[in-house]
Parts: sequence; structure tokens; C-alpha cells
Amino acid sequence: MEVVGAWSRRLAERLTPHEIDFAAEVGSAYAEGGERRRRLFDPGDGGETGGFAAGAGIGELPVILDALRAVADHLHTFLADGMIGNTLAVYALVQARRGGETASPARTIATGGPASPGPTSSGPSSPGRANPDQARLLDQAIATLTERLIAYGLSGERARQQTFRLLETVFEPGNTPEEIQALLSALLATPPALPLPERPAGGRSRSWMLPPWLWFYLTACLLAGAPGLLSDWIRQAGEYWSLMTHSPLGAARTAGIVLAVASIAHLFPVLILLGGTASLLVPGLRARHVERRHDLRVSDNPVIEEIAAFVRRHDPSIEIRFSESTRMLARVYPAGWTKARIAVFLPLTVLWRADPEAAEAVLLHEIAHRRQRDHHVVGLASPFAWLVRVWGPIFVLVGLLPIALYAALGGPAASLLTGQLLVHATVVPRMLLLPVMALWLAELSADRLAVRQRGADALIRALGRERALPHDRMRRVSGLLTHPPIGLRRKAAEGRFHGLTGLAVAWPATLVVRLALVSAVALPAFMLTGEDAGTAIAHVFRSIVEALAFDRLILSGSAVLLVVWPWIVRTRHTDQGNVPFIPYVLATALPLALYLTSFLGGAPTG
Repeated sequence: MEVVGAWSRRLAERLTPHEIDFAAEVGSAYAEGGERRRRLFDPGDGGETGGFAAGAGIGELPVILDALRAVADHLHTFLADGMIGNTLAVYALVQARRGGETASPARTIATGGPASPGPTSSGPSSPGRANPDQARLLDQAIATLTERLIAYGLSGERARQQTFRLLETVFEPGNTPEEIQALLSALLATPPALPLPERPAGGRSRSWMLPPWLWFYLTACLLAGAPGLLSDWIRQAGEYWSLMTHSPLGAARTAGIVLAVASIAHLFPVLILLGGTASLLVPGLRARHVERRHDLRVSDNPVIEEIAAFVRRHDPSIEIRFSESTRMLARVYPAGWTKARIAVFLPLTVLWRADPEAAEAVLLHEIAHRRQRDHHVVGLASPFAWLVRVWGPIFVLVGLLPIALYAALGGPAASLLTGQLLVHATVVPRMLLLPVMALWLAELSADRLAVRQRGADALIRALGRERALPHDRMRRVSGLLTHPPIGLRRKAAEGRFHGLTGLAVAWPATLVVRLALVSAVALPAFMLTGEDAGTAIAHVFRSIVEALAFDRLILSGSAVLLVVWPWIVRTRHTDQGNVPFIPYVLATALPLALYLTSFLGGAPTG
């Protein structure tokens, strides 16, 4: 603590002379950690945590010490293992970076750098002794220091100025390597640097996250509904089995076989549940598969280091892996129960230089998936997303094609099976509507964070880059089952569809569309079985009520989630006091009306 306290006074003399009186005490308190360190960053009631506004109660010196702690390991490497022979060499590198020189590290060290004070004879005896890694480490340290100072409220120009003053003070020629090592070792022995405060975001609404419909689907729609779906399938399979075994050889038995084969595809929701469960149970295995498949690895390229620094600022639990593939920009995936990684692909590194704000919007979208905790379900190598994409073609082959062939060939029960074909044809959209909408809303919710922090224009430019990436037509079409069309995402980013109200209504509206789709097909299906129009209409109405009764958990859960979501956001995020209630209240009307309809005629519950 004494070492840090003494150095704090030296730093204050150069960087924050107005804080010099208690600089030693501030340094000792920071080094001690715990409550003493916490109080250094506590603004009290007069300001915002991490700010430098009048009355905030926090000076620059604690933040400078915290930034120095964040790069202490990088700086310590300069003096370890003989990477650089003396401190003057480091000082020369810092001077070169400050002056904007593009000379090689070897030349910079050999010449002492621009405006390097003091004789250069004390530098390395030969440029050959310079290690190329030193320039990379120094650039990482400069980027991290500047980023942390900006995050705590300094302007970009002042943060850069203070960064170089800090490094020059630490490595000035008068300091011996032993003195600097003592400082860095003392800092490394203290608790880690504090998590960075999130940059204040713009936008009218500070509530960017939509209700977690993907998790709601996996729990209410599948976990709670799977037993009913299984029992319904077992009952239906029993009827088909009875038709096959108790009917004379011929039309009825053939029809039973065809229907039994087709009914297997109705087990899709159970498979979806298993896929979602697999995503949650084996995140480490999934990460290894993803990294082998895409050749993802750790990279020390400066661009990747800058990207990693940006991501760490928003979420320190996320790591970066890189691949030269050009198939996508970036995707998040789980690396454990509490850790995630973002796969960065070559096109994003190009975008990072060409349009930094658009690249940051891409990364913020992936960070939002992590914050929503849906990266376990979506992202790279997601079993859930894969099942959603492939189930439609599988169902057509297994569920529809046998019935269609039987009816087309003019089998004796062709009329009966044509009605069944209509019913089965609705299974694909009926089963896919909810998971697809849940996936779409998860993506649109992640887009909202990018829009909130970087603006709609940056996200739209990033979406335009996504469209330009090479994709075959089939992959693009199947991608619509897990990601909304780019045109829809652009309009949502611009605030179309009545903004938050449209997004809040999207889930309950899907429940209505799902019901309307089944009802529209049910009428001709019942009439093909021999019922007259009046009987068929009554049958359809009873089927609607029974379907609503079976979905009471979904309907009531949707209504409750829409009502409580604004309260949850306000409770968990105290800075979000302006969460609007009206859009969610309006959206609640649809599932509530359907729920009340389920009690008409005393339909039994499912």
C-alpha cells in the first residue's frame, strides 16, 4: 500500500495536480481494496457514479489508478524476461506512439523515438534486441487505458492526453526498472480493476429488452405442454393402430398405415424441447464443436484486441475468438454456464476499420443476446435453431407426402385422407409460428440495444453488410425461420409498426394467427368427412374452444408476462424509470380475450 501511495503522489504531480494533497491517501485506499476502494468511486447523492460532473465527488486520480491496474500485467511484461532492456526503450516507444510515428519498433528503440529526452546511448545496444511483441503490447495498453478513462467520463482528447502522461510518468528515464516493477507488482497484488460503467445511451425509451418470449416458449409452451402433446399423440397413434389391426386387409388398413407414419411428425414440439435442453446442458461441448467447425481461435491481431476491449467494456464475461471465414460477421455462443464467446469473422474486421459504428452495432447485438441469456438457445450450433429449420422439410416428406400420394393415386379412402391432408398441412405453420416468432422477437430485442447505443443508421448499415455476405438461396430462405427478414429489422430499427407497441403486440397476435389458420382449414376438412356446412361450422367452433382450453397456460402466462414486464424492468434496472406501460397493457387484451373465450361452452381444460 505504501508503494502505491507514494506513486500516487508522483502521478498526481504530473496528471492531477489539484488532487495532490490527498494523493497518497487515495493510493493507499485503492491498494487496500474492499470498502475503502469502493468509497473512492462512490459519488454520493450529488452525482452519477463514474461521472466527473460538479458534485460527483470522484476525482480523476482513482480512475487513473484503476486504469493502471487494468494494464499492469501488460506493462509488467515489458520488464519481464528481458523483453526490453531498460525503461528508456519503453519511454521511447510511448513517445513514438504519441507523436503518431509509424516507424518499426526496432527503429523507434534504436533512435530513441521522437523528442526523446536524455541521451540515447543508454538504450539497447542493438536494434536486433527489440521484440516485435512489445509494440503490440504497448498498443493494447494504450487502447485499454484510453477506453477506461473515456468510460469514466473524460473526453476522448483528455483521455488520450492523460494516457500518454501516465505512461511517460511511469517509464520516464529517471525511474529504475526496480521502482517500476515494485509499483506494478503492488498493483497486481490488489483486487482486479473495477467493471467499467456502461456508457449512457440515447433514444427515447431506455427499456430496450423485450419480454423473454423464447424462454417463455420453452417453458410454458413445451415443458408444461409436452405431457399433453405426448398423451394426445399416443391416443391418436392408438386409434391408427386399431385401424390397422382390426380392419380387413385393404383400404382402411392402408389408410391407417399412411396416417400412422404421418403422425410421427407431430412429435416435433418434443424434439424442440430436447434441442433446447441440449443447448443448456452441454455448453462446453457445444463450444468445442463450434470452434472446430469454424476454426475459431485466440488472435493477437490488433484489430481483434480492439474488438475484445470494446466487448469487455460492456460484458467482461465474453471472450473473442477469430476465424478467417467470410460466411458471417459475428455470432455469440455459450462457453459455459456463466461465460460466452463471440465468434468474430473476417468481414467484421474489415467493417471495424471501414465503419466502426456499424461494427459496434453488430457486437452490441451479440452482447444483447448474452444479456438476455438466450445465447444458450440461439447462436452458433444451436440444436434448437437447427430443429426449427429442418423440421418443415422433414414433415413434408414424412407427414404430407404419403397422404398426398395416397390421395393422388385414387385410393378407396382418398376423400377421407384428403381431409386429413388439409389438417396435416396446417401442422407445419401451426407448430412453427410460435418458435419462429419467439426467435424473431429475440433478434429484434437484441437489435434494440444496438439502436439504443449506436443509433438506427449504424444498425441499418450493418444489416446491409450482412445481406452482402455470400449465402446460397436455400440457406437464406431457411435463415428466415430463425432471423427476421432484413427489411423487417430495418423498419423496426426505424421505429415503424408503431414502435414498441407493435413489438409488444407481435407475440399475442401470433396466437391469434395460429388459431385463425387452424380454423380456416378445419371447415373444409370437416366437410370432406361428410358433415354438412352447419354441423361443420359447429364442429369448428367447438374445436376452437377446445384448442383455447388446451392453451390456457400459454394464454394466461402471456397476459401475465405482458402486465408484469415493465415492473420487472423497473425493479431490476433502477435507471429505467421511464419504461412505458401502455404498449404492454394494449398487448394484454388479445391473450386475455382468448383466455376468456376458452370457457365458452364449458370446454374441458387440456
